[in-house]
Amino acid sequence: MFSLDFDGHFNHDMPIQGLRMEAIKKKKRVLITGCSSGFGLLTAVEAARAGYDVVATMRNLGKADYLRQALDQAGAAAAIERLDVADRGSIEAIAEKYRPVDILINNAGILIMGSFLDITEDEMRTIFETNYFGVVALTRAVVVGMIENGSGLVINIASLAGLIGHIFNAAYCASKHALVGFSKSIRQELEPFNINVVSVEPGYHKTEIIRANANISENFYDQDSPMFQYNRGFLRLMRDEIIPHAGVAQDVVKTIMKIMAADKPKGHYVIGKDARFATTMQWLGATCALEKKIHNKLLAATRRENRRAEARKAKRKKPPANQ
Repeated sequence: MFSLDFDGHFNHDMPIQGLRMEAIKKKKRVLITGCSSGFGLLTAVEAARAGYDVVATMRNLGKADYLRQALDQAGAAAAIERLDVADRGSIEAIAEKYRPVDILINNAGILIMGSFLDITEDEMRTIFETNYFGVVALTRAVVVGMIENGSGLVINIASLAGLIGHIFNAAYCASKHALVGFSKSIRQELEPFNINVVSVEPGYHKTEIIRANANISENFYDQDSPMFQYNRGFLRLMRDEIIPHAGVAQDVVKTIMKIMAADKPKGHYVIGKDARFATTMQWLGATCALEKKIHNKLLAATRRENRRAEARKAKRKKPPANQ
């Protein structure tokens, strides 16, 4: 299997057995959003190498070099197109150009971290436009062709954040909860048309979206915010405990490839130790205990970060030693 590590290095392994000939035999067309990095890039390469007719899309084609390099190294080919899921005209153009699509993978998503007190309304709307409304619009545009074709598969890449709440990610969690609910509902609506709808809920995995300093609210460092000290603690918690223990993106891609090859995929897939643990706690009715554990870790990280900040402040104020 082809892989991309967290530092952007490409690795070339054996393809998933049994999927290549299945794809070649049917030559299904797969439309994937958000292919400039992470799950989208890896899925596009693996699907192309398995013989699918891949249309890999991204909002900014200036970021397509990584994908082209990965495809070249894998000896695979794919159409690379610009698609901004927040732009309805862009959606209509792609849906019309590549109709019919056999498999739609709604992977594009954005994360803007911050307390709900700090994150702006515009930032919240931006998150929902990409993570939810864009998915709805593209799915509508593509599913029409699937109905005419008599079959289809829609895979929505949601998140563990679509099943439980995540501290300092209220807007992101709300958008992913909406996506999970949307997936569950249209699964029932589209079943009579032989169209399967699957939601994939990964926990934390090593992709660009979880880098600690990436995509934070413009008010994150506002010292007048009542959440300021906790914001610093949250970043420390991300750096020290969450990112180092995140899963590898290839595990998610393997699951996506298996879903694509399945005759009757399940309705949803939870991926990652953290995701399975959290959903088990939820099933046991122990969500409050889990939230308390996370809260205590945040407080501990905040205290550590505050001590570091005070030490840096004291060091700056310390007068120079006499020469």
